[in-house]
Amino acid sequence: MMKKAFRILIIIALLMLSSCGTGPFTSTTSMLTVIEKGYSSDYKEYWIKAYDPNHHAEEEAFKIVIQEEMVWHLIEKNKEYFSSYSKEGDKPWVLDQIEHTKIQKE
Repeated sequence: MMKKAFRILIIIALLMLSSCGTGPFTSTTSMLTVIEKGYSSDYKEYWIKAYDPNHHAEEEAFKIVIQEEMVWHLIEKNKEYFSSYSKEGDKPWVLDQIEHTKIQKE
């Protein structure tokens, strides 16, 4: 009887923990045009502001957090990229992958 009660408590605890997540996970792949770059005052968060030129206007640009400072340095404003980015619940978008869409001529 004691083992059964313990198992039920474990199951209830696991169910409660799994329901405490921050919300659904969303992942998107799209073209992005970068219009702005920035970082926090303590240099711990790097971000870009971009929009999908195939589906949105520049006024609908949104912020994407860049986890790697080196990647942030390689991204250029007013350039178009193919990218994937994701978010969990109400957290900000986070860049997963990015690459140039074509050879950029000077």
